[in-house]
Amino acid sequence: MVDNFEKFKRANFFTGLMATPKFWNDIQEYNYKKEQFYNNVFHGKGVVPGVKDELRVTSIKKGGNLTIVVGTGFAIDGFGRGIYLYEPEAKIIDYKKYKLPTTIYITIKYNEDLDEFYQSKENPEFQGYQKKVETAIVDITAKIPDNLNNIELARIYLEEDENGEIKEIKLPENIANPESNEIDIRFARWLTPAKSGISPYLKNYLVEVLDETKNTAAVANDAINLPGLRELQTVALTAKMLVQCGDVSYEDVSNILYPLYDINSHVIQEMLDHEVREEKRLFSTKDSFNNFRTKVHEMGDLIKYFDNKLETVDQILKCQKQALESIRNIIVFKKINFNDIALISYDLPRVLVVGDDRYTMVEYLDFNDFDTTKSHDFDKEHVKDFTTSKQAFTYPDSKEVRDVVNRYAEGKISFTIRNLVKKRDLLVIRRTDIFHGNYKVDVEINDEPIKQLIVDGFDTQNRWRNLSIVFEEYLIKDSSVKISFRMGKDGKDNFGKIWFYQKLI
Repeated sequence: MVDNFEKFKRANFFTGLMATPKFWNDIQEYNYKKEQFYNNVFHGKGVVPGVKDELRVTSIKKGGNLTIVVGTGFAIDGFGRGIYLYEPEAKIIDYKKYKLPTTIYITIKYNEDLDEFYQSKENPEFQGYQKKVETAIVDITAKIPDNLNNIELARIYLEEDENGEIKEIKLPENIANPESNEIDIRFARWLTPAKSGISPYLKNYLVEVLDETKNTAAVANDAINLPGLRELQTVALTAKMLVQCGDVSYEDVSNILYPLYDINSHVIQEMLDHEVREEKRLFSTKDSFNNFRTKVHEMGDLIKYFDNKLETVDQILKCQKQALESIRNIIVFKKINFNDIALISYDLPRVLVVGDDRYTMVEYLDFNDFDTTKSHDFDKEHVKDFTTSKQAFTYPDSKEVRDVVNRYAEGKISFTIRNLVKKRDLLVIRRTDIFHGNYKVDVEINDEPIKQLIVDGFDTQNRWRNLSIVFEEYLIKDSSVKISFRMGKDGKDNFGKIWFYQKLI
């Protein structure tokens, strides 16, 4: 932080100006002061990464001496002065001059050396040094450095062994927890060099792809619960926040995209593992799975051997978008309408895409499971002739499906559905035998008549249908609701498995 600074005065030339040595030195001083100010404001103080050996401190043991070596590099001190170490510098640690145990500090500070002495042969009074060489002084001290004049590069906690000796100074085995007589660089100051920015177009494109990644991963994870999809959703959301809110540089772009490739690769393996567990080839037989794998591999090659070109960034983002399209084709089922739902003979998926709306399954009632009635507060009120039997009927595609059918006459059947999201549309789908069709069922929420479930038509050959009804968001006032089917006098109804979906926002 710069608290105050002097007025900056540039040279102003005019005819007849007397250019004395002070005048020319003031021009140099102006540029030097401006450099200090810039360094202070935009960089701060510490070691500059990426320059030569980054002033890295190492050790050697030679001829009985304990020697550390500071590599070449560049730093900026607390006054904005550049500290240049042009050649590696070795320093011997004489531990006997310290009262042990103690901590010593390896520091570097700014220095100037006069150079290129000149003396006029005609007039020896005209003499002086023509240049100032900006150099550095490396020092070892037991005094804590101020990080203004003296910038800390490393520290060492010196401690004698049982023989009163220190035999070796070495690099730490655990850099996060150095032991005595090991070089500790945890407290060395580093600053951030200037980096290339990204264009508004690239920023918007990144946000678009990351947002698409987040949404696709969320929907896909609802369809099939894979850890990688959940992780992909989280990483994409975090990366999107960084791009939108942070000062992301062009050099950071490949680092932001690499985790997406890495997680995509895990998702591929998780899909294959899921097939093994389920003993079904759910994904790998699809062309979209092969496309997904191909695009992920292409993306990986581009990221691993990134050539720092904008064209390559564009290719990486296109690979990610194509990979996302493949995920949607693999996992998210095609768009259907409510008429299609009635004819689905396979197990309903975790995600349904109905028109332009997406629904995720939140619960189901499977009466093949004895605990279903108990866990959902299953209740019968004024019901006549209630029976339960296992049946095997076909859908119109001729596929036979076995299910437990509950039949009743008159009265009300109730059950409670929990873990709902309040103010979110609820889609209820009920498997029903329509051998005796053409009737209506009153459907209640929390004992209030709301809608009617229509059994339209009858079929004595292919008897299964999936009847559906949607409760609008304003009707879902709590995280649990009581749903009832009510038949009037002399009415008969039946139901098998029941699925519950809520609309995705």
